[in-house]
Amino acid sequence: MTKVKKFAFCYDFDGTLCPEYMMNHHLLPDCKVNPKIFWKKVVDYSNRNKCDPTLAYLKLLMTKMKESNIDFSSSIFKKYGRKIILFKGVESWFQSIEKKIKKKFNVNIEHYIISSGLEEMIKGCKISKNIKKIFASSYIFNRDFIWPRLSVNYSNKVQFLYRIHKGKFDVYDNAGVNNKIEDKKIYIPFENIFFFGDGETDIPTFVVNKKNGGTSICVYENDETSEKNAKKILREKRVNFIVENDYSENGPIEKLINTIMELNINFSVSS
Repeated sequence: MTKVKKFAFCYDFDGTLCPEYMMNHHLLPDCKVNPKIFWKKVVDYSNRNKCDPTLAYLKLLMTKMKESNIDFSSSIFKKYGRKIILFKGVESWFQSIEKKIKKKFNVNIEHYIISSGLEEMIKGCKISKNIKKIFASSYIFNRDFIWPRLSVNYSNKVQFLYRIHKGKFDVYDNAGVNNKIEDKKIYIPFENIFFFGDGETDIPTFVVNKKNGGTSICVYENDETSEKNAKKILREKRVNFIVENDYSENGPIEKLINTIMELNINFSVSS
């Protein structure tokens, strides 16, 4: 019996599937905070305290929400997640590409999110039902205290490629992600991993995926600056391809994926 090839489509979120930071859409405005000012304060706080920027934003977001009397809970983040504005075609992308690729190339696709954004907001988003696993920043919500549970920054995103590669999805499983694995136990070969990101904060993940034989794709918005930055990343050989961030049926991303699949006959087989 012929084994069906398995692929992982992995996505950054902010700037890749939605415009700007997800908190900018409704959460920060409801905190009566100008998003540009908030993110500048995050940078200032991070520099002043020599603190990881993701941890800085997790701390300042909690402070602003409490100052604004917005309930700080998983359910509230999911509520704001339902309001996230997505790029063109994203809402129908996952099921559509799965169906078309499976029919045309006899492969299965699993979708993953690797994001510095908030896991709870992504879980509230309308696309979450299509995602196998979300790796994103999050909090522990306890009656007595609140604390960051996971901080995903531009450099530690890379570990999640290896978790997907090995099928070791529990973030506390350090041995599982670090130990050498036999070829026959690989969950998804790097050759079958696609990573979609939007810019400089995705460069370490782009590069590691590409060097291991995966396909790294930088998506850009329909404006001169965004496209210029994407072309710079391509010119520096950090990614395999760049494409405008239109996920519509028969749009540029779907056409690119079809072309890649047609040209790369030797993708690895995984069960």
